Amino acid sequence: MKLGCAVWCFTAPAYQAPYEAAIHTIGKLGFEAVELIAHNQKDVDVYYTKDKIKELRQIIRGYGMELSEFALYTELTQGLASMEEEVREKAFQNFEKMVGIGYELGTDMINMVSNWVNDYHCPISYLPNYWSPFLGGAQFAELTQNMELPEDYDGEQIWNQYMDALRRCLDICRKYGMRFNIEGHANVIVGNSDAMMRMFDRIPDEDFGINVDTAWHMIQREYVPMVIEKLGKRVFHMHLRDGDGTMNYGLPPGRGINNWEDTFRSLKKIGYDGVVSFEISHYLEPEKVIGSAKTYIGEIIEQING
Repeated sequence: MKLGCAVWCFTAPAYQAPYEAAIHTIGKLGFEAVELIAHNQKDVDVYYTKDKIKELRQIIRGYGMELSEFALYTELTQGLASMEEEVREKAFQNFEKMVGIGYELGTDMINMVSNWVNDYHCPISYLPNYWSPFLGGAQFAELTQNMELPEDYDGEQIWNQYMDALRRCLDICRKYGMRFNIEGHANVIVGNSDAMMRMFDRIPDEDFGINVDTAWHMIQREYVPMVIEKLGKRVFHMHLRDGDGTMNYGLPPGRGINNWEDTFRSLKKIGYDGVVSFEISHYLEPEKVIGSAKTYIGEIIEQING
């Protein structure tokens, strides 16, 4: 098992490029793996040139790290959930372009958050974050959650169409010799572990798996060790964050209510030997916060492995 870290932990206040300084920071902290991201279309069309990809690979290699996965931000993939064929086709073309970038960067895995239903509307732009009417991002707090569904909403039709889209995305990844994982958030089509199991009933492919984001499963009131054991060999990658069980789910591991000892016992039980990657952002002193969390998790792994 290797400890990794996402570059966007060190690019606050936003996720986007440049990522060079963040890779240096992660390398100097002693991580064994790093994650890169395509955050917006400018990343795809302008930042990730052949020369830039070569430079990034050299920096990563210079610290003896691996690129555990290339993440595709939802802004770039939301068209995959469209019921309009023309919109989906454009999204598939852009998806393949991003997979190609990931391939050139040297990773063997593509990650993306499950999309939500198009034409959902709520008071904030990132719909998964709207799991409480009192969260920040909206102009005003409201007494209840208020989301608008499309008038012609058909859950079964949306599910079937989206499964077809994910299968095609998997085929694109396989074309480049890469694996593909989905990450569950709140209010998306494939959000919790039950939806994931239903997805695997439809797409039972060994190259298709899950990036388990501990905080997002906690938000959906799932016990992380149970999620891990339920998904088993489908766990391809991990994002590590903690939560207080109420409103804050961006805490460093060890500062919330997740049982990390049981989490790593469950990972050991399923035979997981991949990357566990820290995804903690927007801290004033991120090196201090993440460095401390790295030490904490490292000690637990050593304890569990005995």
